[in-house]
Amino acid sequence: MNFISKSEVFEASFKFLAENLNGVLEIVGPTGSGKTDLTVKIVKYLEEKLNKSGEIIVVDSRQVYMDCDISSAKITEDEMQGIKHWGIDLVSPEEEYNVVKFQKYAVIKIREILARGNFPVLSGGTMLWLDAVSENYIFAENKGDKSLKKGMPIFPFYKIGIEWDRQILYDRINKRAKNQFNAGLVEETQRIIEQYKCTKSMFTSFGYLEILQYLNGEISREKALELNQQRNRKYAKRQLTWWRGREDVNWVRGEDL
Repeated sequence: MNFISKSEVFEASFKFLAENLNGVLEIVGPTGSGKTDLTVKIVKYLEEKLNKSGEIIVVDSRQVYMDCDISSAKITEDEMQGIKHWGIDLVSPEEEYNVVKFQKYAVIKIREILARGNFPVLSGGTMLWLDAVSENYIFAENKGDKSLKKGMPIFPFYKIGIEWDRQILYDRINKRAKNQFNAGLVEETQRIIEQYKCTKSMFTSFGYLEILQYLNGEISREKALELNQQRNRKYAKRQLTWWRGREDVNWVRGEDL
């Protein structure tokens, strides 16, 4: 893995965009790694250095769904700090949405952002969706399966990843899950259940399934939290496996941020 310092992250991003007028930054990392905070900081820094605005495209297969706010750790208005964010609240929880649809959406948004004279930043942890855009995957028949076939890159990318010591990352994930429960995740689940007809896969990915078990009296609240934390840790492990050995990502240690 190619590691760079915190200061190099900011300077390298500036140099890349200064030399590539149609360039795109990409911030990646496992769930709970601090991508949202770092992305906003980088954009604020670059806006001052480049004297133009940045716009962020969130690459998260859960944040595309409306009303699933706490469960997807959706960025708040305050956290946005006035920066335009895209890729959030695109569809109802009852609708199907996959990598093919997002790829088309993201490419259109990048072109629009560049046409406005602004700079685009992709930020998220949905691995296939990120690669589909930056590597220009070619999908057959609009299916969302991983494609090994790539077209010519549409835009130049500079990729930054956040790497944590595994145990520290898991502690961060456990803490965030606990905070989500305290912030009303159970109540959000109740609303989703009453308002939408969601698939079982969606319940599982959002953590609604274990909370539904709790609401049905099948498990305790403590057990629901434990399962929620476990699910998120497993997802982080899959993300780290996906990016392991990638030479195209410049990694910064989370402990240095």
